[in-house]
Amino acid sequence: MSYKPKIAPWPTEFSGKIPVSEMFLSIQGEGRFAGTPALFIRMKYCNLGCAWCDTRFTWDEEKIEEGALLTIPETVERALEIMSKSSSPKHETHVVITGGEPMLHQDRIPAMIDALIDAGFSFFEIETNGMYVPSPAMISRINWWNCSPKLSNSGLYTMKTRVAAALATIIATHKCDFKFVIQAPKDIDEMEKIFMPPIPADRVILMPECVTPEVQSRIMPWLSEECIRRGYRFSPRLHILAWGNERAR
Repeated sequence: MSYKPKIAPWPTEFSGKIPVSEMFLSIQGEGRFAGTPALFIRMKYCNLGCAWCDTRFTWDEEKIEEGALLTIPETVERALEIMSKSSSPKHETHVVITGGEPMLHQDRIPAMIDALIDAGFSFFEIETNGMYVPSPAMISRINWWNCSPKLSNSGLYTMKTRVAAALATIIATHKCDFKFVIQAPKDIDEMEKIFMPPIPADRVILMPECVTPEVQSRIMPWLSEECIRRGYRFSPRLHILAWGNERAR
């Protein structure tokens, strides 16, 4: 039987507010900035619903949590409250805008970023599936795009997740990486067939699909070797190694 995600519908009107699922201070666990102190702003709702998703509470109609619908000042106030409990300087702490799929809310994110800049933050990453063409306002404000196009191991039909205009726009920023979740070597073959080109090899990062340190440890050796052989970068998932699939509290 084919996989059919049960995606909760999102409102058509948010009245300028941000649907925050959770906000917390941690380290960036993946990609180019792995290990960097990061304030995560996780938004609700998604357009895909991957089979292996570890944040189903942001979009699954059977698991989605109420969260909070915050005004931009309320979002900044919560961010500052969290930062007040840490000695990490705001200007050195990356703000990671994630989800769900945060680009569903790109009409409100630029104003949120402007308010966070006024509050002392200076570097903004976004984690997106690469299916939405970024607006000029987003392009001018996001410092780094962590784009994760989906392969068929997500349970989804791959070609429906490839949006050429969105990928081209993100690539053109020259401030991006493309992270692919890998379960088996055939996933790398699929990535090369479907997404390369247009994605350049020097922007590809491969990382293990896992929710436990044990599974990550099994995948890391051969996946690292494949990265060396094929000329890609490798990323661990540091948060899984440290805490498993436990949510931040």
